[in-house]
Amino acid sequence: MRERFKLFTFISGHGETLVESPHEAHINRWLAETDGEIIEVTQSESDRPNVGHHVSVGIWYLPGDGIDVNRP
Repeated sequence: MRERFKLFTFISGHGETLVESPHEAHINRWLAETDGEIIEVTQSESDRPNVGHHVSVGIWYLPGDGIDVNRP
């Protein structure tokens, strides 16, 4: 099986902008550096009282020829 899974998880703070957020930039940077084919993307959100929203983004992908599948 060559499929791989990458999980991004974070808590968005109160007052954080939704446009050009640092989390979006981090995910976009990882996508730009990763060779392969995206198979599926999922997102999960839950409210954390007095903290913000907990957000998880999961990406299932099939690595390309140039990818190191052991890279975090």
